[in-house]
Order: sequence, then structure tokens, then C-alpha cells
Amino acid sequence: MKKLFLLLSLTLALVVATACGSNDENTSETSNASETNETSEDNSTEGESDDKAALLKNHVELANTLRSQYSAINDYIAALDEEDTDEETLETLKNDAITAAEEAINTLDSYELVQTDKLTDETASTFEEAIGDVKGAFEAYKSDLEADSNDFTAAEDKLSTYSEKVTPLFEDAGLSSTPDLASELQ
Repeated sequence: MKKLFLLLSLTLALVVATACGSNDENTSETSNASETNETSEDNSTEGESDDKAALLKNHVELANTLRSQYSAINDYIAALDEEDTDEETLETLKNDAITAAEEAINTLDSYELVQTDKLTDETASTFEEAIGDVKGAFEAYKSDLEADSNDFTAAEDKLSTYSEKVTPLFEDAGLSSTPDLASELQ
């Protein structure tokens, strides 16, 4: 009985070992086939990936470039809503905001897209038009600030126009995020 049990145990172990060995071979063959398919898919989507990366890079770079100037303008607008802000502080914040708007305009005059070699001509052109709208927003901020206007709707509309122009580019590239520059600048 012991010999029979030992023989059955060894046979079962041999069957399991054989099954596992052949399964490993199939797994490695399947793995190699998967890697080959992934490589060809990677090559076909590499251009799309470059376009996505360039779009995101340009959007983030623009936001990073203008964040400090927008912050100065936003500080003044926030101070207008606070009742306890004294006139001297408001005047200082206003002058800082005007200077920041001028700096942003000058920066945008010479602003160049990054990774343009990875963007199509149409995408680059649309992005440059959108940057022109951002420049228009800072010009509107400056104009409103100098005129002592507390209505910055025109500037905010210009920033929204940037998003309206760039959103289709993001969608065409398969990006799920929306390029909301106003929120990126804060």
C-alpha cells in the first residue's frame, strides 16, 4: 500500500512538473508575441505621443511663464473685494498689477512655442493665435487697471478664448484634460 501511494505521489508530481514546464514555454512564447505587438503599436503611436507631449509642454510652459504676472493682477482684484484694505495698499497693488501686465505683454511679444518640431503647422498656428488672445487679455487688464475700472470681463473673456481655441487641439490629440489657462495661472 505504501509503495502504491508513493508511486501515485511521484506520478502526480511528475505530471504537475511537466504541465508547469510546458506552461512556462507557452507563456514565454505568448510574452514574446505580446512584446512584438506592443513594439509595433508603440511605433505607430509615437507621433501621437509626441504631439500630446508637445501640446502639454506648451500649455504648461505658457502658464509657468505668466503665473507671477497674473498673480500680481489677481492680488489687486482680490484686494478690491476686501473691505479692510487701505487706499495706500490698493494703490501699491494696482501699480504692481500694471507693471505685471506690461511685463506679461512684453514676454508674450517675444514668446516662442517649445518643441515646434513635434507640432503640426496647423496646431502651431492655432496655438500662436491663442497666445495672441492671452496677450490681448493682459492688454485689457492693463487698460482696465489704468482706467481705474473694476470690470475685468474683457480680459477674462480673452483668457477664455485661449481655452476655446486650444481645447480642440487637446481633444484631437486624445488628451482628456481641458486647457483652462485662467485656473492654471492661479
